Amino acid sequence: MNPMTKPKWVLLSLILLFLHPVMAAENGIISKSDQAEMKNLVSVNAWLEGTDKNVKGTKSTKATQSAKHSNTASDEETSDQKAALAQKEAVYAVSEQIVMVIEVSTPRWLTGGTRIDSIEIPNVIVKQRNPLATNYTQRRDGQTWSIQRWEITLYPQASGQFHIPPTRVTAQVSAPNGQNVQASLTTPPLAFKASLPSGFLSGDKGWVAASALTASEQWEVSREQGELKVGDSITRSVTLTGTDTLSVLLPPLLATAESHEPSDSYHRYPKPNALDDSQSRGNYQSSRTEEVVYVLQKGGELYFPDLKLQWWNTKTQQLETLVVEGRRFTVKHTMGSWLSLYGPALFTVLVLLAVGYILVRMMLRYYRTRPTPQWLVFSRALKTKSWATARVLVYRKLRGQTQQLELHQYQASSTWQSLSQRLQQAKLHRVGFISVWLKIKKVTIKGCSLPKALPALKAINTKNEL
Repeated sequence: MNPMTKPKWVLLSLILLFLHPVMAAENGIISKSDQAEMKNLVSVNAWLEGTDKNVKGTKSTKATQSAKHSNTASDEETSDQKAALAQKEAVYAVSEQIVMVIEVSTPRWLTGGTRIDSIEIPNVIVKQRNPLATNYTQRRDGQTWSIQRWEITLYPQASGQFHIPPTRVTAQVSAPNGQNVQASLTTPPLAFKASLPSGFLSGDKGWVAASALTASEQWEVSREQGELKVGDSITRSVTLTGTDTLSVLLPPLLATAESHEPSDSYHRYPKPNALDDSQSRGNYQSSRTEEVVYVLQKGGELYFPDLKLQWWNTKTQQLETLVVEGRRFTVKHTMGSWLSLYGPALFTVLVLLAVGYILVRMMLRYYRTRPTPQWLVFSRALKTKSWATARVLVYRKLRGQTQQLELHQYQASSTWQSLSQRLQQAKLHRVGFISVWLKIKKVTIKGCSLPKALPALKAINTKNEL
């Protein structure tokens, strides 16, 4: 180093040494000597609350008492934190709203914005729904403290044990020397458990946990007067409103019901769901609105079924069912819709009638020059109770099918022998004749040719009986 420049470096070092405390105070950097004073200057408390915060002796009150701690700027774990970790965690329902309260307090006053680092917990939705803190004062040991209360809502999505890691909180306060200083503190670690509140609930079927749940619906039709017709539209809007829950946790009603029961009576055009989350004076409200337009495609009775949703009431600790009533409409056909619906069936009937007419005409033309079928002559004889003619026709069928002349020789069974004997004695009626007729089947006897018998059978003019 040049000897001539050495006095300049010494002078610069003295100036920086003099300005260091001022710069440190302006930037909020607290030296180790000031940390003892900061222990009593600002503190952070954190605890968990359930949805029912105002009922003494409930789970939320016990959780508050067991989870409340203090932490100072030294970031050292206190005996209160160790004792709290050893205590039993509070138990909540799956998807129940849990409020994590972070309280920043100082005997001076807060001069700047408070910043809370983000919290990430697996299988837990973490949301700071209220962007503003609640400010108030409190007397402690004869001294007035300024307090900021922040609320962060937690929604566990699965059963199990959850741990909330220490969260860094940065606050700016006024120091006794009149300077604004920043203090970085961490909340104590917290823990809780979550489980399904009822054995009737499962992840396959939509449900929600809330302290209150209501539903409303609106119907709109495109035709204000007269009956609805095919081509008209019906709009159904259902709004589900819950307290102490999130809109994304409210299950869909219309989409779930209609996915299991599709209908060809209408075309379905859903609109985007409207989700809304709000808070007012510590009350958290959420809503989900579903709207579907149905364009009618078929006439008749159209019924939209009831919508049902099971939900866990975190206030009464009971499982309840919310019902949204359905509605019935009468839809009238237009000519086009009627033809579209019944046209294929009507065309099929007309084709069958035409084919049947052609077949009847062909059959009549065929039998004008040919003898009438034996089965038709036999059925006419039974209808007119011409038993003698029916008997002759039975013998003719026996001769033509089996080349036999006597009925008792056709079968040896006792039933057949009884029928043939009664037929010969003229004691058979319609049912007996039909039974004998159906039992006679064609039999071919190879190498045997019987002479024709009973030539009088051929003399029956069956054409005259048409």
